[in-house]
Amino acid sequence: MEKTSLITNPKVTGYLNRFYSPESQELMELRIGAEEAQVPIILRETEDFLNVLLSILQPERILEIGTAVGYSAAYFAKKTGAHVITIEKSEEMFRIAEENVKKLGLEDSIRLLPGDGEEEIKKLAEAGEKPFDFLFIDAAKSHYKRFLDAAMPLTHPGSVIVSDNVLFRGSVAEDEEHLDRRHKTNIRRLQEYMEYIYHHPALETSLIACGDGLAISRVREKNQI
Repeated sequence: MEKTSLITNPKVTGYLNRFYSPESQELMELRIGAEEAQVPIILRETEDFLNVLLSILQPERILEIGTAVGYSAAYFAKKTGAHVITIEKSEEMFRIAEENVKKLGLEDSIRLLPGDGEEEIKKLAEAGEKPFDFLFIDAAKSHYKRFLDAAMPLTHPGSVIVSDNVLFRGSVAEDEEHLDRRHKTNIRRLQEYMEYIYHHPALETSLIACGDGLAISRVREKNQI
């Protein structure tokens, strides 16, 4: 069963998901398998929103931090035809993602990198990798800021950055005394991250209560900074 978000009424989420249409039957099978195994992948309503956003942006180069089983990377590749580079720290998830990418026949479209997001992004920059049009951050929530900082040199004016799960099932809106002790560090750092990107001089950002919360940031033109 899909792990649903708690930031919207479950009835509303269920209604929205009635309109969900997968990019392909193969991707739907991958999604169902991930949902049943409770592997965190992009929620259906999040994918529905990204469908329109990606159709508008038409990115040619995409960077993803947090591959999991490879669902979103495969979705990006199939939806846009873009070249996708995706980074995954978990060795187990990386192996599964490699298998899924091969099964889907997307080896020429998706480049998988094992390792820490910040470290691998810096390696890409040092190797002279061209800037990306679209960045998707969906890895360890307490490390979003360092992933973003590492990735900024690989953006260009107009690049769009989407940070997923930034509302953390609504917990970021809770007062300090009501925070779940198990997730306090993640929640605090997400709160700090939101303050950071909203006041970042090179970014304009909007927070959307879609899925588990999406922060949509656009890199400003130089004369806007």
